[in-house]
Amino acid sequence: MSSVELFSKLSKPDTITTSSNSPMYDLVVIGFGPAQIATAIANQESQKSSKILFLERKPTFSWHSETHLARTRMENPFVYDLATIRNPRSAFTYVNYLLARKRLIEFANSDRLNPLRVEFEDYLKWCAEQFGEQVQYGSEVREVAPILDENTVTAWKIVIRDSNGNMSTVEARTVVAPLPKSSHTSKQQSPSLPSVDFLAGQRIISTEDYLLRRNDLRGVNEPRLNIAVVGSGRKITEVIDDLLSCPRLGDIIVVTEDKSLAPLQILSRQQPIQPRLCSIWAKPSSGQAVSVIEASELIQTIYMRAYEKQAASEGQYGLRVVIGKDTAEACSKANFIIRDTASRPVSSTHMLKSLDGLVLGCRSKGDSLEEVQFKRGVVGDGCRFFLMSAHTDGGQSLAKDVAVAAGRVVSAVSSVVDMRRSEVPVQARI
Repeated sequence: MSSVELFSKLSKPDTITTSSNSPMYDLVVIGFGPAQIATAIANQESQKSSKILFLERKPTFSWHSETHLARTRMENPFVYDLATIRNPRSAFTYVNYLLARKRLIEFANSDRLNPLRVEFEDYLKWCAEQFGEQVQYGSEVREVAPILDENTVTAWKIVIRDSNGNMSTVEARTVVAPLPKSSHTSKQQSPSLPSVDFLAGQRIISTEDYLLRRNDLRGVNEPRLNIAVVGSGRKITEVIDDLLSCPRLGDIIVVTEDKSLAPLQILSRQQPIQPRLCSIWAKPSSGQAVSVIEASELIQTIYMRAYEKQAASEGQYGLRVVIGKDTAEACSKANFIIRDTASRPVSSTHMLKSLDGLVLGCRSKGDSLEEVQFKRGVVGDGCRFFLMSAHTDGGQSLAKDVAVAAGRVVSAVSSVVDMRRSEVPVQARI
């Protein structure tokens, strides 16, 4: 199929063929989380900052909807913040945040380099507040469609719905969309709980209510309480760690689809390389399971505490991890079930359907950044599309390269802006 035939097909009905009076930006970024804040910082510190707009679905900035457990920490040291690795002299480093909050000396005197999660969230808010004029909160992106000029995509049109249901559009030459989770994660359903009489639900505790019920579980009980934990994600992992820190509990049973908990059950065997798909559009690439030594500090701590629990009870109590969805047998002997009820992020796949006919795949540019690769000749040189996320390890930790990835996006946008400026003819005054 020729490029002309391709675009005649795409232009009905999803492709925008004529440009309206919508405002044009050098860069439009969908969402305003850590990766997007890092992009705003990199753009402000660029020698030639670009015209940029952030579209955030939530009414205000928030990192995680649920409350952080006390003393839970980030997986990475403080230098892996939103700016330090890219620009150590940035005003937005975690060190400068501590200085502004008058806690720098106290943090330096502490014995941990990993920030508390609650403090790191305050750091993110501190950064986000300084870019309020560039962020359009309460704006849900409904669609991203190509704009054509002589059968070549020259820009992107972004369709937005505000909190009142009103629709509007903006245009951009470069777009950064959220990097979606794997297809099985986005489509997964909450595991069904076993058909056991749990006193009309009184013994099923949501992760949101865990802090309120925590002391009830950790009391002295004979026989000891057996606790089942059902779900995946960062909050579930932190709940497991907190439960194992209590010596008065019985067995801890975990039913999860989070395979990052599985590698520690395999001590030496090397797992064969398995193909995996990269984001929305991709060709197969190789991926390998994480080894015990490479597992995150939190997961290593979980298994250390599980071993200590088993040794102290002479094998009577311990940790059991079931990878999958079958909760019936695993939870049948549990006194309480703690269930993951956190809302899943909306997938960005639906908003990018108009691009399907243009895309070849994605090129990885690090843990948190991919650039969409288009078919030859269908997208103009000054038109680019990125997929970006600040999280790695299944969303449990912040990617170490988030600051560098943000700098790459800003450099790419700046180079396009410079190219357009060089193409503008300059008339000399005589």
